[in-house]
Amino acid sequence: MIIRARKLPSPCYPLGCRGKRLSITKLLLLPAAGLVLACASCSEPAPGPPAPPVTDTAPVGDGLKVIGFALLGAAVVLVLGRMIR
Repeated sequence: MIIRARKLPSPCYPLGCRGKRLSITKLLLLPAAGLVLACASCSEPAPGPPAPPVTDTAPVGDGLKVIGFALLGAAVVLVLGRMIR
């Protein structure tokens, strides 16, 4: 007795959609949706004045210091771990 495997439908062509063409309503809805989305983005209020430039870089320096010490600590732990092995 031979058991044949059932052919699974391709995800590109779901059941019931083979050979069907796009209807005219679907073709008209796509540009209409694009037009609505394009016009919706035009309704934003005018932007305010630009933010003043930041001249204080102390927080950035502190963050870089923390990252540097973290990398140094990780390197020390790795070297000690290899020495113990």
